[in-house]
Amino acid sequence: MSAEDSHHPSSAEISLRPGAQVFVVLHKDPLRERIDVRESRVLDLEPDVIFLAQTDPPVPRALSGGEVEVAVLAGGGDGEPKRPMGYMARLLDVTDEFPVERRSVIDSVEPREDGGVVPALAVSAPLPGDFFETSLRMHYRVPVDSEMRVVILLEDFESLELLDFSAGGARVRLKTSEPAAADLNVGRSIPFRLLFLGSGYAAGDGVVRSLQTSDDGESMVIGLFFTNMEIRDIRYLERMVARTVSACRQRERDADYI
Repeated sequence: MSAEDSHHPSSAEISLRPGAQVFVVLHKDPLRERIDVRESRVLDLEPDVIFLAQTDPPVPRALSGGEVEVAVLAGGGDGEPKRPMGYMARLLDVTDEFPVERRSVIDSVEPREDGGVVPALAVSAPLPGDFFETSLRMHYRVPVDSEMRVVILLEDFESLELLDFSAGGARVRLKTSEPAAADLNVGRSIPFRLLFLGSGYAAGDGVVRSLQTSDDGESMVIGLFFTNMEIRDIRYLERMVARTVSACRQRERDADYI
């Protein structure tokens, strides 16, 4: 068994017990970089069927009979991050009347004595060997450390900390005391340059997708979606992400033998 295989979650580590968090993947479109992932919970299990809480937004009844991907976060032992593991399931039914007395754990619903019902999805249960490592986002996100020599520049901002990046975006921490921070809002476009020191850079516009201010109010983390990039910049960024991921995994494998 290789060092890499030793970190791969086994079937025993994949929990589909009642109450477990799961993700229902309805659609993946790599060409348009779109993915439709909806969070759910396991309500109950039968030998061949798993009942999941209806998602928000709800899965439409018209999809009954089709295939969906059901994913869970597995592993995470010994300080390792959890990895999404999924299997292809048949969506057997979409119902508004799953009886709550059957459920073992429903986080959002209190026990009821009147035999109430909740919306639910019925999906086929996995067989041994059905699970595969998957992704709940279209791009692999690379956490940044000082050894990577990767920094980001945003127009009108000075004090920036790059937290992670992918071929499609980045998360950046900045100080709320910066004058330009007062004008930040979701949807704003900011010219960026992602520098790989000693190698080159990729440039374009970063559209703000999320904003989160720290508890002390002194900093905020913004999520950026990269757009308006030249083809050469896109290809360069994809190569550098792949190279960085490869180098990180090699360091992890080397550490296993120390």
